Amino acid sequence: MDSVRQWAFGICAAAIACALAQLILPKSSMQRVFNITCGVFFLGCLLSPVVLPSAAVELTPPESIQRQIEEKAGRLESAVEEGAQERATESVRLEAMRALRDMGVSYNKIYINVHDDGQGGISISECEVELDRSYLPRHNEIRAALTERLGVRVLIGYDDKGVTS
Repeated sequence: MDSVRQWAFGICAAAIACALAQLILPKSSMQRVFNITCGVFFLGCLLSPVVLPSAAVELTPPESIQRQIEEKAGRLESAVEEGAQERATESVRLEAMRALRDMGVSYNKIYINVHDDGQGGISISECEVELDRSYLPRHNEIRAALTERLGVRVLIGYDDKGVTS
């Protein structure tokens, strides 16, 4: 029933379009050619359900293709999440490096612990910094400055006896 309604609307729209075009076209020798063209167009619209059979379009892919699509989407999502984690980790690491440089502290290693929060996001739980033993007297100052600048829990370890706090 819906297709009959669409067909009737198409005929009405074609008739209105042809009538408006004839009104706009000035009287000239091309008028006869235009009238024939409009007639053929209108006849085509009138006979379209008979001449052009309706094609059924199936939008659901077969199961195997659907499975492949889901697998590729999963891999893409995983790659995006990994990229986001790497960017976040590197961003925090660079900020920690700047903070240590600003304090005149040289570091051995900086580790950033990042976790998936289960809702498509990530959370940075802590930053671990390994320093030379010579910075042990400044431990509280360095830790407080890093915690304030990074906004995460900071653990400082020392390379020679593994003291961690």
